[in-house]
Amino acid sequence: MRIIPAIDLRAGGVVRLVEGRDDSATLYDRDPVAVALRYEAEGARLIHVVDLDAAFQVGASRNRQIIGDIVRAVTIPIEVGGGIRSLADIENLIRETGARYSIVGTLAVEQPDVVKEAVRTFGDGVLVGIDARGLEVSVRGWTHGSELDAVSLARRMAEIGIQRIIYTDITRDGKLEGPNVETTRQVALAAGVRVTASGGISSLEDLRKLAALEVDGCDSCVVGKAIYEGRFTVTEAIASLGG
Repeated sequence: MRIIPAIDLRAGGVVRLVEGRDDSATLYDRDPVAVALRYEAEGARLIHVVDLDAAFQVGASRNRQIIGDIVRAVTIPIEVGGGIRSLADIENLIRETGARYSIVGTLAVEQPDVVKEAVRTFGDGVLVGIDARGLEVSVRGWTHGSELDAVSLARRMAEIGIQRIIYTDITRDGKLEGPNVETTRQVALAAGVRVTASGGISSLEDLRKLAALEVDGCDSCVVGKAIYEGRFTVTEAIASLGG
């Protein structure tokens, strides 16, 4: 089970939200590059970065520049999500910003043909984020619902060649109440591709529960608030899983 620490960017700062609500941001650090370097030093092999300003479409920000700064500062790969809603956005992140992975969410629901084209061009560099309230998929910065359920969308994305899905239960995100283990398992089994779990992780015991899903295809998890709130460090998380 790979531990992937999260850096959510809002107006250049590192924040965490509760259930993705724009008005729930807590600022934890003003130096995202330093946070990324700390994660790398603690043993992280991948960092999850989200541009919240882009996700909420609040206009131009310096987050994209900061993402480039993070990529240049660390030696480990970066996956980036938030407001990536066109083939040009994917290309910019991978070819210009230098991110190893570009995460699409709304695009997978609204324009799956574009995602299919992106997979032909960038292969495993394109990941799909399935953000749902339980099974109901949300889009556009988690502000709108959709008619798709997470399991159906996972199958559809696997069929067009997506090799990894990041499943987030919005109702648990940022609340430190534990991950949605059962729905994560459903998504992994339905897709038949590798799945990253996200949302609600609060303890080392939560990590061990998710590690039990590796046999079903869930091989990694994104951790945010638990680290910022001092529940455990990246080093402690890796050690707890024998990594």
